[in-house]
Amino acid sequence: MNADTPEERTIAADWYRHSFGALYPILYAHRSPEAARLEAAFAAERVALRPSDAVLDLCCGGGRHMAALAEKTDTLTGLDYSPELLALAKQSLPPQTRLVRGDMRNLPFPKAFDVLFNFFTSFGYFQTRDENFAVLQGIARVLRPGGRFFFDYFHAEYTRQNLCPSSEREIPPYRVIEQRWIDTESNRVNKTTKVWQNDTLVARLGESVRLYTPEELLTMLQEAELEPDAQFGDYEGHETSEDYPRLIVVGHRKA
Repeated sequence: MNADTPEERTIAADWYRHSFGALYPILYAHRSPEAARLEAAFAAERVALRPSDAVLDLCCGGGRHMAALAEKTDTLTGLDYSPELLALAKQSLPPQTRLVRGDMRNLPFPKAFDVLFNFFTSFGYFQTRDENFAVLQGIARVLRPGGRFFFDYFHAEYTRQNLCPSSEREIPPYRVIEQRWIDTESNRVNKTTKVWQNDTLVARLGESVRLYTPEELLTMLQEAELEPDAQFGDYEGHETSEDYPRLIVVGHRKA
């Protein structure tokens, strides 16, 4: 019951349509509001966030970071594809906060924002470079000239060296079994999650994200008219390297 067969390792190309539902906040409960508050403070400082800035949290999920950002800016919008997570966000956010369901490849806000945040590897979901590049083009399109962005992705080499192949944990009433691997042909890091309640399998979820090297990502950002200004390896401000888990890029849209 613990191991995936080769057939079970198949992950649908549109996995993101199904993996951010009602179980997601349970499976990722360790990503707490307290941690989000510290991360949002770090991000806000790096982009010099002002109360007057119009802000977009792209792929806002359940609104953990938005709740902290709402204390720092008066105009805040969150976009996510998951109706379940948007409903969760609505419960904890001020009524003036705008929440929009949408696809990050087709952002509907031309030149509407001064600052854009994208937390915790909400990039690389799609199968082709063109689709993933469309996300970066959308970020440039919705930012006003000179607008700032905070883009948080994982560090590819750190991920390769530190990937945990399997894990099992109890989240009562569930038992969660996760399998992780890197597909070298597609250059993607994959995960399957099986959720058991007693002896019944109640969910099987997949995730698959493209591993872009720092050089590849920085090139794509610049091609999209997004100029990197600084990079960090974690939320403590360390320099980017394979010794740290994140590839955080702070920059601005070219004028």
